[in-house]
Amino acid sequence: MTQGSWTLTYLELSDGTSPYETFLKRLNPYQRVVVTTALESILAVEGIAVCRTEWGKSLGGGLYEFRIRRSLRAIADYAGLPVPPVQDAARPVLIRVFFTVHAGRVIVLLGGFDKQRRSSASWQDKQIRRARALLKESRMEPRS
Repeated sequence: MTQGSWTLTYLELSDGTSPYETFLKRLNPYQRVVVTTALESILAVEGIAVCRTEWGKSLGGGLYEFRIRRSLRAIADYAGLPVPPVQDAARPVLIRVFFTVHAGRVIVLLGGFDKQRRSSASWQDKQIRRARALLKESRMEPRS
């Protein structure tokens, strides 16, 4: 998907599965709308520069984290978009999406997790290790 000035895509494994798509399917419908809206209106526009804002963080070695911790209404307001007509648009979420940058202006989504549901440091560390393993398995050359 191309939005803004960066292209968003996702890692597809040799067995045809996508850790990012699997993660997205596990979210409830509201969370999926929030994640999609944030990715398309913030990450696709800002790209790697998102790590200089509250929305992103470099985890080192070409792995980055996109941090979603607002409601759909707040994200739409931030991006200057109309608020999509969904119930509970003011309910904040706490979600992390792992990504890397590849081949210029391409953001490759590796996966993510719902930090509200599982917020322990050990669970977060496990998710980061998994994202690092996916990055390594993909054999993509990270770019900062």
